[in-house]
Amino acid sequence: MMRAALVVATVGMLGVACAPQGVVADARTVDMCTILTDAELSQLGVRPDTRETVDQFGSVGCEWVGKPVRFSLERDKETVASYRSRQRGPAFITFAENAVNGRAGLTFAVDRDGGTDCEQLMDGGSVSLVVHVASTMSPDGHRIDSCPEALRIAQLIEPRLPRAS
Repeated sequence: MMRAALVVATVGMLGVACAPQGVVADARTVDMCTILTDAELSQLGVRPDTRETVDQFGSVGCEWVGKPVRFSLERDKETVASYRSRQRGPAFITFAENAVNGRAGLTFAVDRDGGTDCEQLMDGGSVSLVVHVASTMSPDGHRIDSCPEALRIAQLIEPRLPRAS
């Protein structure tokens, strides 16, 4: 999984400017396993019955498998700010600050077995909320672009996340 790649890939430093952050509600209790319905999971190309619990490296959530995509939704103990300052090595293809429906975020991609795994992080206050997408081969032999897909999924779930009052 990408978390293991992140641990291995933390060599070298890539400077990223820190953007000012707005206040967001604390998302420590968000259950990323139930934030999407089975119908929505199916529409995104995964089978709801493939759900597996993820609990590693301080990140908890669920992963689903389908064609042409496999993805997980996780709540990570690391904040968006801590990812901003993290060292990144040569396995990282891209790393950029962005926003999801106006919520501060980061996106990064890692080369994995000839394909690209992408993570879209969203600010959750004391945690980050993560959409991890790994493309698999579609029936027609093409891979989906994992970063736009991660952003699309993040845009779908972001309105369901807590907001500051």
